[in-house]
Amino acid sequence: MTQASRSSLDGAPLLEAHFEEKISPVSQNPLMRPIEFITSKFSAKSIIAILRPSFLDRSASQKPPHPTAWLDGIRGYASFFVFVYHFQHLFHQAYNFGYASNNGDRDHWLIQLPIIRLIFTGGPMVSVFWVLSGVSLSLKPLQLARNQNWDKFFDTLFSSVFRRALRLYLPVFFVQLCVLVAACLGFYNHAFALSKEWPFGGTNEVQFDVKEINTEQIQYWAADMWKLVNPFKPHRPKHDVHLWTIPLEFRNSIILFATLVGYSKLRSKVRIALTAALYLFCVAVEEGDAGLFIAGMGLAEYLLIRDEHAKQLPSAEKVSEFQSKRVRIAWGVVCFVGLYLLSWPAWKYETTPGYTAIYNLTPTFIHSQEMTWSRIGAAVFLLAMCGSEYLRKPFSTPFAIYMGKISFPLYIVHGPLNHIIGTSLVEFFWSFTGHETLFTYEFGVIAAFYIEAVVVVWLADILMRTVDTPSVRLGRTLQNKWSC
Repeated sequence: MTQASRSSLDGAPLLEAHFEEKISPVSQNPLMRPIEFITSKFSAKSIIAILRPSFLDRSASQKPPHPTAWLDGIRGYASFFVFVYHFQHLFHQAYNFGYASNNGDRDHWLIQLPIIRLIFTGGPMVSVFWVLSGVSLSLKPLQLARNQNWDKFFDTLFSSVFRRALRLYLPVFFVQLCVLVAACLGFYNHAFALSKEWPFGGTNEVQFDVKEINTEQIQYWAADMWKLVNPFKPHRPKHDVHLWTIPLEFRNSIILFATLVGYSKLRSKVRIALTAALYLFCVAVEEGDAGLFIAGMGLAEYLLIRDEHAKQLPSAEKVSEFQSKRVRIAWGVVCFVGLYLLSWPAWKYETTPGYTAIYNLTPTFIHSQEMTWSRIGAAVFLLAMCGSEYLRKPFSTPFAIYMGKISFPLYIVHGPLNHIIGTSLVEFFWSFTGHETLFTYEFGVIAAFYIEAVVVVWLADILMRTVDTPSVRLGRTLQNKWSC
């Protein structure tokens, strides 16, 4: 683990505090020791270290990225695009239309074009998340299964199952506890008032009620969180409706782990065939979210097969992909098809040029065409990434990998900030420019977004170091302490 990924509290002067206990008369009082411990932890130096973004820490050792770092890079960009979507959809609706789909009414914007629209729509990015989860959670178990290393295989799955809930829910609960405190202190009063008479041109997201009595607020929050932890009844918590993905992520992870166990001792070709069949079954019964995890499992095996094949070739026969234009073009076409399907419009897709034919050819048992085709697009896009080292290059840069590190904290913190500061910033800029024209309307929205984006990335960085990474360490510690 690099120094940058460690909690900044690790550098607190604990040894000095313990030494001073022996000579300080105050330390002789046992009641004062917890106070000394806290003050030593939160010295001015350690607080500055917490607040300083990790990318400004020059003392952090820079290790070369691991071979699958591009998975983190894709996740990082996808998480940021979800933030873009959840901010902009508060102020717009036309992005839902397919390009040229609505008889000239709000349907000729650049952001409505396929692929470009992915920057401003969040649903497709969630599908990408779930394929990525399937790949990353399956790689090590499948590698061990292919090597018939069964002891380590089951140890790995034991660890994954045991730590999964802690990994997902501890950071979420911390952020939501901060939301509760903010609500009790009145930081949500303005957002709650806006939700009653929505002044903007976009979606009025469901907001939780702000209670006059704090005890009622706490009870209301606790009931919402209790529903959130139930993976069998997916729930959109009013304290952050975007967290509906968390219980589904947990449920589908467990389904994936069970599938890995059930398929582990099969011959490779049989396992691949059954994985493909299970994915198609999930698509047919419109359980596409689980299907995306299974698709990720299949892609993980494909990555392992490619790696094994490359190692078996004599060095003289290894031809770099960068020297093969045909291979690059072929994977580029696959990538384009995936992104095109991923761009499936939410509104008027049946009349959107380029999607009408697919709509007419879709089997009648598929009821949710938008979700089905978009999810297929996510799987096809990630297939192209797994097959082409050239296409992975943009997702293997230091910036992309950094965004991957903060992707989960960014996802769970941006929703509350949209309501606490985002809408207020837009109103602030509009108070100077007005919002009667398209230019002044969009100026306020864009200016507010840039300011909030800085805050969101900064807080996500802090959460990554102080909550997200320590929660992973806690899971491993409990696993080692409690296991046989």
